[in-house]
Amino acid sequence: MKPGPRYTLLGPRLGPLGRRAVYGLCLLLLLTGAAWLVLHTWLRVEGPFGPEHHPLEAWLMRLHGLLALPALLGLGALLPMHVWPAWRPRRRRPSGLVLLAACAVLALGGWALYYVADETARPWVSVSHWVLGLALPVLVLAHIIGARRVRLVEERAGQHRPGP
Repeated sequence: MKPGPRYTLLGPRLGPLGRRAVYGLCLLLLLTGAAWLVLHTWLRVEGPFGPEHHPLEAWLMRLHGLLALPALLGLGALLPMHVWPAWRPRRRRPSGLVLLAACAVLALGGWALYYVADETARPWVSVSHWVLGLALPVLVLAHIIGARRVRLVEERAGQHRPGP
């Protein structure tokens, strides 16, 4: 892959606006998913026929699904802007692949929960979706911290590739 002008100027790093958008969407997805999990698992409200699910559960799930759409668009935008430019020089390839696989599994799990999962598969798909969703921030942080470490080592050795 021939490096384009953006790669020459910034390297495979996202600009400040791109980083804020990706981090913001990830944070909103994490917050809506975690809030739904807390309400679904530990909070019940008293209804006319006994304990019921909290009414915000449905709204949080809808908002979570709505936020998944721009997150998937952002992931698609990351491929030519971030993933492909870093692929050839093998920069952070293992952690990047783990992140891409986790995002793919989360997207497929969300789709399966909405459209496919029957009553026997739903609990398994649901648990795997929220476990991976709660683990994703750790994977993202590992990717970022690893890239910063490599950049610091390269800067000290005088081999730093372009990037802000």
